Amino acid sequence: MELSDIKALVTGGSSGIGKATAKAIIEAGGKAVIAARGMDKLESAADEIGAIPVQCDVREENEVINMVNETIDQLDGFNVLINNAGYGQFSKLTDLSEKALKSVLQVNTVGAMMVGRECAKHFVEQDYGNIINVSSSAGKRGFEGGTAYCASKFALGGMTECWRDELRPHNIRVMQINPSEVQTAFFDKAGRGGRDFNPTKLIADDIANAICNMLSLHDRGFITETSVWATNPQ
Repeated sequence: MELSDIKALVTGGSSGIGKATAKAIIEAGGKAVIAARGMDKLESAADEIGAIPVQCDVREENEVINMVNETIDQLDGFNVLINNAGYGQFSKLTDLSEKALKSVLQVNTVGAMMVGRECAKHFVEQDYGNIINVSSSAGKRGFEGGTAYCASKFALGGMTECWRDELRPHNIRVMQINPSEVQTAFFDKAGRGGRDFNPTKLIADDIANAICNMLSLHDRGFITETSVWATNPQ
């Protein structure tokens, strides 16, 4: 598709990969609704990049439904979902609580499902759409302390495959991107502390560019899944 034809809903759009992707779409001539929980930060990001802010907590089904309906109204229909809302929780198995595991799954897996479901209804009705689920290298390989986060992202990968099989007859491309470490506020929010900028590691713009490249392929084909790693992180 032409990037200038994109009308996108971007969850987790007030910062990081979501914000960078919405910005890239808008700069290419497309339009974007960005959604997140915190309205102040969301409105600030929207003003900065020229997006439309819609407040939504993806853990709440009624808010997800309202978000999708508001996106349809604001953009007069839409054709792209960047399913990006998520967060990390990292601890060893012996320290992991049921509450922490359920919280991560509720956002990264259940929330992603509800957003995908509501967008898919609209895309099926118009017989066209694009879904990109933003996963992680943690959705391909586990690591120490990653039980909750890896479980949520492995589950997202399984859902992506199911959606792809269900929605292809409706001209809906379902794709997944798996970034390795990206220098955003992710780790700080996950309680792992801030990190100094490293020019050899990935930034949000790198993933935004990869997402736009996936979308820009002619509609007769699609990239089912791609992973992005830093070339030689030091």
